[in-house]
Amino acid sequence: MNKKLTPALACGAMLLLGSCSSSNSSNGASSGPKAYVGLFGDDAVAVLDTTSYKVLKTIPVPTGPHGLVITPDGAKVYVSSDGATTVSVISTSSDTVVKSIDVGMTPHGLSIAPDGSKIVLSDFGGDQAEVIDTTSDQVTAMISVGKPHNSAISPDGKLAFEGSQATMPAIAVIDLTTDKITTSVALQQAPRALDYAHNTVYFTLAGVDSLQMLDPATDQIGTPIPTGGSPHHMLATKDGAFELVVSQTVGDLEYVDPTSASVVAHVPTGTTPHWIGLSSDGQFAYVTDEGSNDVAVVDIAAKSVVQTIAIGKAPRKIAVQPASAAQPSGYP
Repeated sequence: MNKKLTPALACGAMLLLGSCSSSNSSNGASSGPKAYVGLFGDDAVAVLDTTSYKVLKTIPVPTGPHGLVITPDGAKVYVSSDGATTVSVISTSSDTVVKSIDVGMTPHGLSIAPDGSKIVLSDFGGDQAEVIDTTSDQVTAMISVGKPHNSAISPDGKLAFEGSQATMPAIAVIDLTTDKITTSVALQQAPRALDYAHNTVYFTLAGVDSLQMLDPATDQIGTPIPTGGSPHHMLATKDGAFELVVSQTVGDLEYVDPTSASVVAHVPTGTTPHWIGLSSDGQFAYVTDEGSNDVAVVDIAAKSVVQTIAIGKAPRKIAVQPASAAQPSGYP
């Protein structure tokens, strides 16, 4: 059953009217893990309590929040703004921006290593991938890549797969131990989002209605899996049973079975779904719907939407705290 939660709807409506205060936390402290949602149209990050489904607060960030990731301990959220040259660091204990990292022009996507030690930033305007050390919150390396947009990092943290939207589109494979490109895999169209799962790098291409696959062991492109129109972000379920992908024209979350290499289920979520976040127990998927200004909460096993939460203008990226980090400590 798809329900509309009254408190979240109220805050979402105020956000749409521009009257929901960015410093307001009138809904109180979180009762569980929080989800952080980049609102591209509001130049802010919404803080969502995943237990009560209430919007607790909106945090102002520079124009055009584009990439967003959270550290594995749940203590820090990093947000790139493509209308600025900065990455904002949010402390989840205070839900405030505590630091701004200077980066290149028009920063796009962010990906974080599984151990949380480093972040790869796609510096679209500067034609380079940048590596950020999460201990010092400093840029430690810059690697030349034409028009990088999004990336994915291998489970062992040793390789980054950076999608280049240059005139000759490609996936650049970066060795994160040496900060050098080891190979470049040519593509026919511009890459959109990437995910490393099932010993495969999944990715989508602009204007291509299928899920693409790259074998990282051989750097060979596999047979595409047909999907709904304009597939964007994809993410593996925690149990590895499915690769989830959103179709922006259909407006659904699609379940791809890696064994049969086919879509086996569809869950309508909203208008123009953009990104997927998962609860740490693997039970729920949180899908941002950029066109309908909401977040759909999907029960993965039941294959159904259990809540739809108005969140603000043009929600794009989302990251969810681990359950064990609902009340992080040790960071201001």
